[in-house]
Amino acid sequence: MNAAENDGPAVIVDPGIAAALIAGQKTQKRVGASSAVSRCVAGDRIRVRESCLAARHEAGQDIVTTPARAEFAIFWDGWRQYRDGSGKPGRPPGKADYKWIAAAHMPRWASRITLVVERVRQERLQQITRRDIRAEGVRPVLGGLLWRWPRPIPGMYRGARRAFAANWNVNHPAAGERWDDDPIVSVIDFHVEPGPVEPIATRALRFAQSI
Repeated sequence: MNAAENDGPAVIVDPGIAAALIAGQKTQKRVGASSAVSRCVAGDRIRVRESCLAARHEAGQDIVTTPARAEFAIFWDGWRQYRDGSGKPGRPPGKADYKWIAAAHMPRWASRITLVVERVRQERLQQITRRDIRAEGVRPVLGGLLWRWPRPIPGMYRGARRAFAANWNVNHPAAGERWDDDPIVSVIDFHVEPGPVEPIATRALRFAQSI
């Protein structure tokens, strides 16, 4: 879940993290001091960016098109998000060779998830607790013997802290920002803003439980 600093505070997520957000299984995020998101305060809204398909309805079918000609966006789970802010479930796009829009370039109107900041605090990265790690989205496997992030994030780890640290280092490889460097981070607690995301919560929960 990376920060996207264009057009207001935003974060980039993959399908696994998006499912966890919608299902209420991710309610916390740590960001480095240089991130624009670290400057958020309680009440701010953070837009979530996901990869999607630009599409329009033509001759009774959904046709993949360019963002400029799109009437709606299609997400990994089949959700259709329209330009007017409405949305509805639909058939997932499957594994066809479509030209997906990278999350960083998702049109603003296509955003279907908004995070509402509840609290922001600063602490050292390694002060994270097991409860915090679960709030970040890491989940136990085999009764807590192993821990992992939602797919497609790879890896199984013997311990919640190891799972969190491994993914943190992937996203923060620079000296001074890594787990072993124990940098000061901003911890953001949030909830998903009610709206068009609610009708897909049940589907997202099933997806999150299956990975």
